[in-house]
Amino acid sequence: MRLAIDMLHFRVRRIAPITVSLLLGAGACVTTMKPPVVNSGPASSKSGVEVAVLRQACSQTEPVDEVPVGSVDETVEIQVRNGSPEPLVVHPDRFRLLAADGATQATVPSHAGDALTVAQGETQTFQVEFTASGGLACTKEMRLDPDVGVTLRDAPVALAPVPFRPL
Repeated sequence: MRLAIDMLHFRVRRIAPITVSLLLGAGACVTTMKPPVVNSGPASSKSGVEVAVLRQACSQTEPVDEVPVGSVDETVEIQVRNGSPEPLVVHPDRFRLLAADGATQATVPSHAGDALTVAQGETQTFQVEFTASGGLACTKEMRLDPDVGVTLRDAPVALAPVPFRPL
């Protein structure tokens, strides 16, 4: 019995440093949200609605032999300010991420929250996550396109894309 306990103790001592290393390594992979390096400021509509990129986190994997196309994971914290005389509805799942050249196909959100109402004169923030294969890079300009993601009386609010450069 004593031999079995000693063997178990020996295995636990050998595994513990590996477990701690794995946990520390996983924690190091968490990306911190920060303001974009270059930010154009908010896009504004004639009705007084503004959409801005406040903070973002971008990570990029490079292509390798087994996977010939790299990918970009971009999380964007978006602020919507309602300067219109009526409440508006924000549909995070309708926002798109575009490359600056406009040639790359729009990237749809990989994760977005539910629709939210922004009352007259109020401001709301929310996050949208995008995953793109090819066409986008963390070091190049991107454009957040509200597309039909902001509506007043069920009609899309005309807003230009918001240019920014993550890194």
